[in-house]
Amino acid sequence: MKRSILILACLIFVAGAAVDAIAEIKWDCHLNYPAGNFHSKGAQRFADRVREATNGELNIVLHPGAALGFKGPELLRAVAEGQLVIAEVPTGMVEGDAPVLALTAQPFISTNAFEQRLLYQLAKPTYAKVLKKFNQFTLYSSVWPFSGIYTQRPIQTAADLKGLKMRVYDGTGLAFGKATGIAARKMPFSEVYPAMKAGLLDSMYTSSVSGVDAKAWEVLKYFTPINIVGPVNMFNVNLDAWNKLPADIQKKVLEIAEDMENEMWELAGDMDRKSRATLQENGMIINPVSKTFRKELSAIGEQLRKAWVEKAGEDAQKILEEYYRITGRK
Repeated sequence: MKRSILILACLIFVAGAAVDAIAEIKWDCHLNYPAGNFHSKGAQRFADRVREATNGELNIVLHPGAALGFKGPELLRAVAEGQLVIAEVPTGMVEGDAPVLALTAQPFISTNAFEQRLLYQLAKPTYAKVLKKFNQFTLYSSVWPFSGIYTQRPIQTAADLKGLKMRVYDGTGLAFGKATGIAARKMPFSEVYPAMKAGLLDSMYTSSVSGVDAKAWEVLKYFTPINIVGPVNMFNVNLDAWNKLPADIQKKVLEIAEDMENEMWELAGDMDRKSRATLQENGMIINPVSKTFRKELSAIGEQLRKAWVEKAGEDAQKILEEYYRITGRK
């Protein structure tokens, strides 16, 4: 009798250990922005839904604020090599490794949420092909509200941009700086505030949401919504790690990811409106862009896109041609 009880206890222990082993699938996830940012909050909702749907078998542990130590331009290779299993990858930050991915971060290419989504949908097949070469794929994407510029003085014409010391976050920002006489410096978001305080920067190019995250009103006075880019973030997972998941877990994750993409794209507009209100409540002046200034910016954007597409290649050119055909833009 005692022997039977002992055997039963051992079997229960082994079964319990097996369940624990299944529950130990853990993915550490790199996030670029603070925990309070709406992209990070979205990632938390995604992780929570995955954990619930899989009964705890897959646990995505978030590390916001680039706490894992990786910078934007490193992320594509970090996921490819398995240094990161899963990461939030801004398309415009990784063009050094894959220029075509910066398509959705080109200057003044879209003017509203419909055009943003259209451009990404047209780019999706090419993005998937490129990402497969980097041993990863996108679970879901999200989008930023259009970026403007934060300054200490009003900006009303292209000539007013000359001489600014501006933080940018991607190649588009650097190219825009070169074309307009801005001294552009690419740096991680976490380094912006100290650089402002030290006088190394006197302006930055980012969205209304990031302006709130940075409490821009503490060091800057004006926000000019030039709408240079509405960049896309990809929530990418390493293919080797993905292929180790059971098929039923993969199915559940993909279903959640599809819903998450729609949710995040719809959220961007609401976040922009709320963030602009917060900026104004804290004393920041939001200057409208005149028709003359907009025409100057559009001309600069067209010039920069032509230069970019030469290095991005034939796939980028085809996507742009189709996008221009549908929207009537050029």
